Amino acid sequence: MFSASELELVGAIIGDGHIHKSSKYYVGFTGNKLTDKEYFAKLGALIESVWKKKARIFESSGGLRIRLYSKDLVHRLITVFSLPFNSGKCYVVKIPKGVALDYSQAKHVLRGLVDTDGSVFVSKKPGVECYPSLEITTVSSVLAEQVREILLCAGFRVTNLRRHKSKLSTVVCYKICLYGKNNLKKWLGEIGFSNPVKLAKAQAALAHPF
Repeated sequence: MFSASELELVGAIIGDGHIHKSSKYYVGFTGNKLTDKEYFAKLGALIESVWKKKARIFESSGGLRIRLYSKDLVHRLITVFSLPFNSGKCYVVKIPKGVALDYSQAKHVLRGLVDTDGSVFVSKKPGVECYPSLEITTVSSVLAEQVREILLCAGFRVTNLRRHKSKLSTVVCYKICLYGKNNLKKWLGEIGFSNPVKLAKAQAALAHPF
């Protein structure tokens, strides 16, 4: 059994992180320099608490970065959690099978995944001014199927996977969508957010009278 905090970090790596293994060994995250500063500060503190390593937070190429050098940690993530490394990670990444089958563990991975690679928004629908939605997007078909199955088994109302391809890209991505107030309430109650921006959006969506 892994700690909730470590599973959350694994989810963040699955979402928007990367593992580099060659002449140098490091774990990295990429974020928005305008909206992710507070979340990255929390992520850095969580890394130090769980892995006892100091993460470097910096700006580069117009984005916010976290980098953590550790051969031992890279080895743990690859061998214990079966996370892919170097290029192509996003196409094959998945939640470790034993974790995916146990909701008490999987929900912490989902929290980290949505904090980094999910979105919370409202849209206008007939008769509803602000309809809340939570959406997870990935190019890994295996991860998409896993996430949908975990959420269905936990009692969420989940749509069928949506295949999407941007006009600017040849890559197909998969969207897992949770629509409606009840889904968002359940997510907040059982899984939650560590990303302050996404938490605020969820709370604002639920506070709207519709």
